[in-house]
Amino acid sequence: MAKREARFSTDVLIDTTPMPDHIPKVDEIGASSAPLMSAAFFIGARCKPYNDDYMQCKTESYGRGELDCMKEGRKVTRCAASV
Repeated sequence: MAKREARFSTDVLIDTTPMPDHIPKVDEIGASSAPLMSAAFFIGARCKPYNDDYMQCKTESYGRGELDCMKEGRKVTRCAASV
């Protein structure tokens, strides 16, 4: 029996396209789920206004929230990184 080729790429794909200027710059948090889950209560308490803005934007975007709400999402990430 012949060996079957893998159908999916195992390479890490990174999009190097720069973000538009109107979206604030922010570094990724770079933490796994365990420290994020343990800090979730504190992140939620401190970043509630930013998260509420993001969720409202996604609700009003009717399925395009990931694209239309990048600015609000970046604010949530920046706030979470500050905790």
